[in-house]
Amino acid sequence: MTDKKRKPMDPDTEAALAIVDMEQKQDRYRETEQQTRERLIAKCHEVIGRVQGLNMISEFANVSNFVWLKQVKDSKIYKDLPEIGTWDKFCNYIGLSRQKVDLDLQNLTTFGEAFLLTVGNLNVGYRDLKKLRQLTHEGSVAVDANSVTIGEEKIPLTPERSEDLQLAIESLLEAKNREIEDKEAQVKAKERILKDKSKTIDKQAHEISLMEGKAKKNGYTPIEESQMRAMDNSRTIIDGLLMEFDPERNPLPPDATPRMRAKLMHTLDYFRRVILATYDTAADEYGEPEIDDDWIPPPPARAFAQV
Repeated sequence: MTDKKRKPMDPDTEAALAIVDMEQKQDRYRETEQQTRERLIAKCHEVIGRVQGLNMISEFANVSNFVWLKQVKDSKIYKDLPEIGTWDKFCNYIGLSRQKVDLDLQNLTTFGEAFLLTVGNLNVGYRDLKKLRQLTHEGSVAVDANSVTIGEEKIPLTPERSEDLQLAIESLLEAKNREIEDKEAQVKAKERILKDKSKTIDKQAHEISLMEGKAKKNGYTPIEESQMRAMDNSRTIIDGLLMEFDPERNPLPPDATPRMRAKLMHTLDYFRRVILATYDTAADEYGEPEIDDDWIPPPPARAFAQV
C-alpha cells in the first residue's frame, strides 16, 4: 500500500505554521534562560549564606568559582538579588573586593580555565600573571585550551609538563625583568649625561662671559672676539660628545660583548689620533700655544693620554 501524496499547503497556512514554530522555539529558549537565571540566583543565595554564616571566603580562591563569578557578572544576575543590586555590593557580600574579583576574571578571560588550573599548582603569583598578561598582548606568550606557546616552545597543559611550564615562565619573566632594568639604566645614564652637559654649558657660558670681559678690557678686535667665541662653542660641543663615551658617566651595559668593548676603544683611539694629528698640523702652521701668555693648557683627558 503506497502513501498518499501530501497535499500542498497554501502560502498563508505555511506562513502561519512557521510563525507558530518560531514562537514555540522562543518560548523554549526563554524557559531555559529563566531556569538558568533561577539556578544562578539560588546559588548566589547559597554562597552568600555560607560566606556570612561560616566565613568560608577561602573557598572562592579556585578556578571553578571564577567561572561561576564570570557567569554572575556577565548575566548581571546580581541585579535581581534583594538588597544587592550592584556588582560592588555582590562582591562585598561574598567577602571579596571588586578589584580582586575583576582581576581574577581578567586572568580567566586572558588565560582560560585550563591554564589557571595548571599554574595554580605552580609557583606563579598575581604579579607574575600580570606580567604574563602584558606579554600575551606583546605576542611573547600565546595560550589556548590545551597548550602554552612561549617563544618557539609549545608546552601542553598537562601535569607531566608542569615543571617545563614553570621553568619556561621563570625564564621568560627573568628576561623581561632584565630588559626593564636595562632600559631603566639607559634612562638614568642619559639623564646623567644631560645633567653633565648642562653643567658644561653653564661653565662654558661663564668662561665666555669672562672672555668677553677680557676682550673688552684688553681691546680685542671684533674678529678676534668672534674667533675665540667660536672656538669656545666648539669645545663645548666636543666636551658633550666625549661625555657619551666616558665609561664613568655612560658605561657599556654589563653584558657588553668583546666586540662592543673593542669598538668603543677603536673609536676613542680614532678620536685621539685625529686630534693629535690636527694639533701637530696646527702647531706647525701657527706655532706653539705657549707663546700666547693668555693660553692656559687644560688638564690632560684620560681618553687622549699619550700612548
